Amino acid sequence: MKLLRCTLLLTLLSPAALSGQVRYSASLDFMGGTKLATDHIFQDITVSQKVAPTVVLGASLPVSARERFGVELGLGFGGTRIRESGAPPTTIGPAFRTLSLTGGVEGPIFRQLRYRVGAGILKYLPDKEDFFRRGGPTLLLLTGGANYHFPLKTGLDLVARLRYDYQRFSSDEFAANGFSRTQDVHRFGGGLGIEFRLP
Repeated sequence: MKLLRCTLLLTLLSPAALSGQVRYSASLDFMGGTKLATDHIFQDITVSQKVAPTVVLGASLPVSARERFGVELGLGFGGTRIRESGAPPTTIGPAFRTLSLTGGVEGPIFRQLRYRVGAGILKYLPDKEDFFRRGGPTLLLLTGGANYHFPLKTGLDLVARLRYDYQRFSSDEFAANGFSRTQDVHRFGGGLGIEFRLP
């Protein structure tokens, strides 16, 4: 949160010549990923994640003639599926929410296609149910992706987004329930948004 506040403060304090170069974005992404946890507790148990709608807000500043540095704040609404060997196929598990903050650099690939690479943190928010009753973990997040811009008018673009991120998932709550392993979690997704600059 401090990084986002510093960036927004920098935006407000920037001179008028720079203010036209500050760009803001808002998008709705859908992120799906690999299993959150797997272990053997009397039988094999796997906790997988459902596709999570994620609201993403961002701001960026130019750092060179071609590249920009930006921050993105994301709020995700996820769910789980639980599979146990020898039990009915799959049961619906608890829902959860995540809050992410990443900083990254973006630059051109070809025409309106741009890359983005970055890193940040992902927080699994506390929940009254099951998995995160004691508070969810805060994990390092590595991210990459691409944006394709469709100019609508001066200062306003429609943006198609592709995203990938990686985390090493572990949780005290999961460990208390017998999941002792730290899991590599990969998430893939995409969405649509707008990017704009204020006058």
